[in-house]
Parts: sequence; structure tokens; C-alpha cells
Amino acid sequence: MAALLAVLAALAVFFSGAQQAHAAPACGVLSSGAAPQAESAVKAACGLIGTPYSWGGGHGSQPGPSYGACDASNGAPNDCHVRGLDCSGMVRYAYYLAVGSDVINGVTTTQWPSSRAVARYYRSDGTAPLLPGDLVFFGNTPSTIHHVAIYLGQGYIAEAPYSGGYVQVAALSSHGDYYGAIRLYGPSGGSTPPPSGGGTYWVDTFANAAVYGSPTSTVSTGTLYQGTNYVFCKAWGREIASGSSFNHWWLKTDPDVGPGGQWVSAFYLSRWGNDVAKDNNGTVIPDC
Repeated sequence: MAALLAVLAALAVFFSGAQQAHAAPACGVLSSGAAPQAESAVKAACGLIGTPYSWGGGHGSQPGPSYGACDASNGAPNDCHVRGLDCSGMVRYAYYLAVGSDVINGVTTTQWPSSRAVARYYRSDGTAPLLPGDLVFFGNTPSTIHHVAIYLGQGYIAEAPYSGGYVQVAALSSHGDYYGAIRLYGPSGGSTPPPSGGGTYWVDTFANAAVYGSPTSTVSTGTLYQGTNYVFCKAWGREIASGSSFNHWWLKTDPDVGPGGQWVSAFYLSRWGNDVAKDNNGTVIPDC
């Protein structure tokens, strides 16, 4: 019996040590290199640890906790009685506390293409380029992005996770569908998108269009649906033509079908002519 108790005690110590080894670290700025505003946003998010999750919480006229919506179809049957934050409401409030301005309002699918982004990363870039304060998004396509969190560094995030939960620290890898990330302030603290097209430009397309991995590729990687879409920048590539209409410009975008960061021909723009690449306001889309 004594031997059995000794074995059980040893096993208890072993599993306790294993659990501690995989425990999330204390919330904070876990790596260097981020802008002061981004580090302040991380600290603000850490100050929200323990805040209740509330579906739709944090989307009032001013950032901050609010009563959410009761929506059983989204796993939130009681959230109209819970004052708190959902995932996008949490990142909105953290940046508001950090910089004193409502810089990232909206829900996940509108935060991702924000024109305030000074840098943008995709799943294919891995997580090595990420810095504390980056907003990390989860989903398989731009239209199905369903979750956002604030990156802390070293593979960890601060997030408002789900109805019934609380703002917490978690491993980024605990979500299996990391899509990409945006950065709102450069390491120098600047918030203006670079000339390489870190902003977002809205364009109308007149038909569904095939997208490609580069402006010269001939192998389609997905589809951008007809309608109003966002693009980031342009590059010169192979000609797309039909009758007397042609265009050599290609626009970097996130398609409706296929991986993000693909290219669509400016031939499909509804409002402009041959070899023109402008947004709906007539602004020339910058070079990538």
C-alpha cells in the first residue's frame, strides 16, 4: 500500500508539472518591437481580464461594456442580460482606452479590411511577423471571419472567447482557423498606411472574377464575387482583354472563395476604362 501511494503521489506531481508547463502566462506585453500605442492596447486588454463575454457587447455609440443580444442561434440565449464585451467589442475598447479614439469600430468582418491597417499578414506568413497589439482574426475566408483577439507575443492572445466566458489569455494555436492579422500602428507609432497600399479601397466589379496567386499567374486560386469589394493595392501584370476592352493592372484582394491575398484583374472594375485602376471615388489605387 505504501508503494502504491508513493506511485500515485509521483504521478500527481508529474501531471501537475505538465499542466503548469502548458498554463497560459500572465497577461502582458510578451515580446518587444511594438508601437507604444499597441503596447498600451495590450495593457488595456489585460486590464479587462475577467470581464464577462456578451454577444454584441461593446458596440454602443461609445466603446465599452454594454448589454448584448439574446441570440440562441449564436449560442447566446441570455446575453441581453449580461453586461460585457464580445470579441470585436473587446479589441475596440482596448484600443480606445489606449489611444483615446475609437479607431477600430465594427464587427470582425469589417475590422479585418480596416483602412487603418498599416500592415497586414495572412496564414501563409505564419505568426513570426506578429507583434504585441496586432489584431488576429480567425475564419476560413474574409466573409466567414468570426473571431478577433489581441496578440500579446510568444504565441498568446487576449480574447473575449464565447458566451458564458470571460476575457482571458489563451494560446493563438487553441484556434485552428487563424486567418491573418492587421497592425494599426507601425513600430515608430505611425498610423498612416504606407505608400505600398496598406489601406483599403472599395471598388465595384461587374461580374464574378477568377483570382490568381500573382499578376502573372495563369492558375486560378479562387473567385471574387460580383459586387462591391475591397482591394489593397495594384501591380502591372498580364493583359486581360475582351473585344476592345483590356487591362494590365491587377489588384490585391481577399476573394470570396480561396486564400486571402490574391490578385484580380482591374478589367472587372465597373466604372473605368482600359488600363485604369481607380476606386469608386476616383482615387488611383497605389502600387503594391
